[in-house]
Amino acid sequence: MVAPTGGEKDVSSPFLLKINSKKNIKKVHQRIIAFEFDEFIVLNQWEENFYISPPIQKRIQKKIKVVTLILTIEDTLALNTTYYIALNNCIKDLNEGNVLDTLHYIFSTSDKLDTLAISGKLQDAYTLDVIDNAWIMLFEESRNDSVLFKETPNYIAKTDKNGQFNFPNLNTKNYNIVAITDFDFIYNEGEKIAFNNTIINTKKDSFISLLAFNPIIKIDSTISDTTAINTDSTITDSLLIVEKVYGNLAIITTENSPCIFQILQNNKVIKEYTFIEQPFLLTDITPGKYQLKYIADSNTDGEWTTGNWKNKTQAEEVTNYSSEITIRSNWDLELEWLIGE
Repeated sequence: MVAPTGGEKDVSSPFLLKINSKKNIKKVHQRIIAFEFDEFIVLNQWEENFYISPPIQKRIQKKIKVVTLILTIEDTLALNTTYYIALNNCIKDLNEGNVLDTLHYIFSTSDKLDTLAISGKLQDAYTLDVIDNAWIMLFEESRNDSVLFKETPNYIAKTDKNGQFNFPNLNTKNYNIVAITDFDFIYNEGEKIAFNNTIINTKKDSFISLLAFNPIIKIDSTISDTTAINTDSTITDSLLIVEKVYGNLAIITTENSPCIFQILQNNKVIKEYTFIEQPFLLTDITPGKYQLKYIADSNTDGEWTTGNWKNKTQAEEVTNYSSEITIRSNWDLELEWLIGE
């Protein structure tokens, strides 16, 4: 007799059945929102993932009652404002721990919903790696830079695992956009910051790319010496002559400004070349597979320069070649690269 296996393992995240939202008649400033699911639920990394935008003063109270998440807002909400509650990755099922990765709720304190949206992506200015779990903040244009980190932002969002963020509940005003990588809305020395040099507006802007930098950091681009054979012929004990086996790389591009090219392996700089203008010929490269990086050397100092928040200067532009390159011995490789496109 074969014992029962208990069926297939549950791999599905909780399914949302309905949402109920109501105001408390006895407490005029209290709003209760209930999310009902198809199975027992528990919280998942709530403090890391949950937020409401625009932000409010009092902490939202949360309670789970069997299959229902109940949120209680006890705060004076702004008039004629659309609020976005982000619950992505905040809920998982009780038995298997399957996380619900997408869940949000939008409501308005008027009869009209603000539905203009801005989305974007946050990356490291030097490596171009995406940055997750960072705060993206919008401040109305009228607010001075000096108070940006002393006062609450008008709207907030958080980046997901792909570095992407979204503001789905905006009005037609103009905003400054700023990103910081710490846990609060305060900029602290040593953390990364990103900003846009121009004011954004929801009627003309839909996607914003942000590049975060540490204003006080200097990239250590120490170059590894991987050349195993000297450029001069060497006579060994057996009187064999070992010739150099390097390859060269010529980059064909319309870009003709001062720049730096780096060849890397496993994100480590192997060799670096500095140019004032074309031709861009990278010589004496040990055969192998490499990544290729371009740096716009705007100040012609021969190294990547980070940005400055106080002076509102961005970090020098960096572009990574989209695929791996292969250098062969005694071979000149020509590579066409539309940098910046």
